[in-house]
Amino acid sequence: MFVGIRDFTVRWVGYETVLDGLKDLGISGFELYVDSKLKGAEYEDMGHSVSLGFDLSTEEKRRHLLENVKSRGLKVCAILVENDFGKQDVKPDIEWIVDACRVAPTIEVKVVRINSVMDPKPGVPDDDYVKRTVTCIREVLKRTDGLAVSLAMENHGVLGNKREFIKAVLDGVSSERMGLTLDTGNFYWWGYPLSKIYEIIDSFAGYVKHTHVKNLSFAPDRREAVRKPGEDWPKSAAPIYQGDIDHKKVVNLLKRANYDWDLTVEDESLGNFPAEERLKILKRDIELLKGLC
Repeated sequence: MFVGIRDFTVRWVGYETVLDGLKDLGISGFELYVDSKLKGAEYEDMGHSVSLGFDLSTEEKRRHLLENVKSRGLKVCAILVENDFGKQDVKPDIEWIVDACRVAPTIEVKVVRINSVMDPKPGVPDDDYVKRTVTCIREVLKRTDGLAVSLAMENHGVLGNKREFIKAVLDGVSSERMGLTLDTGNFYWWGYPLSKIYEIIDSFAGYVKHTHVKNLSFAPDRREAVRKPGEDWPKSAAPIYQGDIDHKKVVNLLKRANYDWDLTVEDESLGNFPAEERLKILKRDIELLKGLC
């Protein structure tokens, strides 16, 4: 395993460029976001907007990026796509993922992180969204057949964190090229009791192809309660080294399942701290994860 980080996080804490930030942080991998035009232009998250500065839209630009990354001893651990299979017209989002899969090998990337349904409508049965998600993913896999690139659906959002939904999608797609981006904090964000988190992660560990690592903290009497999704968020967000989730346990579960890729930092607690403290917190996150690899 190795420690990676989201490109957004690097820029959020104030580094001029992602690649320079990686050098200072002492880590070798990063997740690269691309929009539907295959550019890493403006990206907004946690109420912050940053320019990432990447461009995969032409063969020449992809070659230049790969040369630049490799010359620094770095690697892109995954491409991130912000699709939503819950949209009425999913064709543009399918095209987005297909395009990302096609350019991934040109920069030596083997994983494309995707969403499932981000805005489920009231009254629509979960089974309908399972079928829709499975259909979309199967189309992407068919159109990218022969590429050594996997899709990694994140446990993200209200529907996408339901373990039954995730299992149904994995079973429905039934492909070696289909797996998960395990977000280590999102099941807890959704409201599962703390002790249940390790059981859920263990059940999906064999499908993990990429990770987002974050943590949360609740009052002692809420940790084992079944909570509503997003309770106390973002106040509940905590540094990775300080929250309720024991990442030593999580990493050991992944190792037992023979996972040997990135642990990508996505500390969403940084916005709870003054700007001048964020880099110090991030470096402590990285130190913890390096010790677990």
